[in-house]
Amino acid sequence: MNKATTSYRFDRFELDSATRQLLADGQPVALGARALDILLTLIERRERLVTKDELLELVWPGLVVEENNLQVQISALRKVLGAQTIATISGRGYRFAAALATREESPAAVAASSQAPSSIAVLPFLNTEGDPEKDYFADGMTEDIITELSRWRSLAVTSRNSTFRFKGQAVDTQQIGRELGVRFLVEGSVRRMGDRIRLTAQLIDADTGKQVWGERFDRPGADLFAVQDEVVHTIVGTLVGRMQASGADRARRKPPSSLDAYDQMLRGNALPWDEPASAAEAKRAFERAIEIDPEYGLPYSLLAALFGREWANDLSGSDEVLDRAFALAQRGAELADDESTCHTILGLFYLERRLFDLALHHATRGLEMNPANQWNRADLGIVLCHIGRAEEGLEMLRNARRVDPYFGPRWYWRALGLAQFVLRRYADALPDFERGVSNNSLRALAMLGGCCAKLGHAERAQEMVARCLAFQAGATTDKLVAKVPFKDAVDGAHLAECLRLAGMPE
Repeated sequence: MNKATTSYRFDRFELDSATRQLLADGQPVALGARALDILLTLIERRERLVTKDELLELVWPGLVVEENNLQVQISALRKVLGAQTIATISGRGYRFAAALATREESPAAVAASSQAPSSIAVLPFLNTEGDPEKDYFADGMTEDIITELSRWRSLAVTSRNSTFRFKGQAVDTQQIGRELGVRFLVEGSVRRMGDRIRLTAQLIDADTGKQVWGERFDRPGADLFAVQDEVVHTIVGTLVGRMQASGADRARRKPPSSLDAYDQMLRGNALPWDEPASAAEAKRAFERAIEIDPEYGLPYSLLAALFGREWANDLSGSDEVLDRAFALAQRGAELADDESTCHTILGLFYLERRLFDLALHHATRGLEMNPANQWNRADLGIVLCHIGRAEEGLEMLRNARRVDPYFGPRWYWRALGLAQFVLRRYADALPDFERGVSNNSLRALAMLGGCCAKLGHAERAQEMVARCLAFQAGATTDKLVAKVPFKDAVDGAHLAECLRLAGMPE
């Protein structure tokens, strides 16, 4: 997002959402992170009432928080900003009541604003086969269209998590357009019929609710990827000019040669990897995809990520699994050099091998290739946290949820906890780790124990150590520290200190 569009001015205040800095008469104002989150949420939704429940979910996602905590933060904001800045709608919620200042634009800025990206959101395509177990295919189709549209810098594409919360709901396109803050919506359906695919898609003007374009495709399954490309091409041509679309050098991902391989990739990617049985099933799906189409890059990278999780939890000292995963990640990026996910996954494996410059290169490249992808943003944050740039990493991780307030897989919360832990902010790290930790996330369990020990929660720290030992009986401080790829030895020593304080065996 352009920085000029995220600086809000009201009364004597200026708030920059990118740097999360509030100024009063040009001087920084001390304001807690939760209060800043609330203020940004209210400003960004200033055209409407924001309910208490919505604020609690957006600011304390996944946590059970008493309403009193929200009231405390609102009171803190009013002390700084003035009582009239935030209006209370009795029994319902709050609304930002101050007028934002109008900024005079230079001729260059006016010209730039006239070329602002068209905003668009892709709603979850309907699975019309009547079998809910086939939803993964329609969901995967939707995600692929989002990814392809995101490659066009002339479009501002809403993230998957923001649109998928409308899955299964009756669609009021004008209301959804207002909620998502977009001008256009894409909706459609997909159905597999033997070796054929029936896909419908339409482009809606969210301001009027009227259809701009719509088409039905009934093609052989082998033509699926050509249909995807045609849908994207037509949308781009409709919104940003057919001459530009037809003449552009499109960075289209190389599609798989087999619909069956694509189906297996979608099937594996839709499973919850934190559950051991589902992770094993996902692994088999990716292996089948590779067997069907050895030139399809993405399954190699996704399979590598699953093997990488196994290696991270293995304290035997063997790097055999890591070597296999690294080779898969390299092959994935080689076959799909234009796929951002392949580069971010390869960057994480370079991190594990402590090749820090290459880790940063590939993670950055992945984000540059698809800046609308909040997963890429979070992965870059993880790399930064390990290479001595944790403050930047924390900001990058937070940005992932600013781009998409509904983004929050369990690994994300573990990463956020890592960032706070490295920065010695144990009280902030604690709820993040608790949101993301599972019995098979060894590093997060260990760091959560270290946070508890630092905060004086000795009994809780011992519980975390016990969970680590139940999962890996041979876990020791030295083995755990050796497994975490910190570039700075000080960060490794800090982790060791915390683990010893928690009672982890040497």
